[in-house]
Amino acid sequence: MQRETTILAAIAKRSPLFDGIGPDNLSALFACLGARRVRLAKGELLMRTGAKTDRFGVVLSGALAVSTYDENGRRTLINLVRAPECVAAAQAFSGAAAMAVYVEADEESEVLLLQAARVVTPCGNACAFHTRLVRNIMRTLAAKTLELNRKINILSRRSTASRLMAYLHAVAQEKGAREFDIPFDRQGLADYLCTERSALSAEIGRLARAGILTSRKNHFALRP
Repeated sequence: MQRETTILAAIAKRSPLFDGIGPDNLSALFACLGARRVRLAKGELLMRTGAKTDRFGVVLSGALAVSTYDENGRRTLINLVRAPECVAAAQAFSGAAAMAVYVEADEESEVLLLQAARVVTPCGNACAFHTRLVRNIMRTLAAKTLELNRKINILSRRSTASRLMAYLHAVAQEKGAREFDIPFDRQGLADYLCTERSALSAEIGRLARAGILTSRKNHFALRP
């Protein structure tokens, strides 16, 4: 019981989904939402294209890759979702007939799954923390929409170099610094930018030689 209480307190502290909901209320809230924790090995699927889902997840540890695959098996990485972010909330709340993406563990991960219908259905106890949860989910979905708009803007660029620079400038603006780490390895960044890894590496090398940036693995610095 003490270990469970500690876990709940850690979730409340880290996840914006539970902002304003104290750890003392989380046990009741999780019971109301039919919560269950799932552990995933690297590469293990949580959700697949074509399957219907009535649950969304909160990443407790690790990272989940949200991806699509074309007819040749080539992946497009839509997003890499790390703790304590939400995953598949839009799909679960939309009532979509089937998932349009794959959600798989990018590394060993743990996810808290919650039933979407129990969020939107008024709680029989009319609990204040349930109302707060709905407000937090609306804020989370709005943030995801802004994130998607940012990616659309990046992918609208015609060349690999312009996509890369648009992405790096967006990260720099978000972090308020010209030197930063990105959440992707080189293959993940290529998948995110919808390009080949070899083409991406070539452009990074060219931009580095031109003095526009420096990079080492997932660490980048933009030059003035």
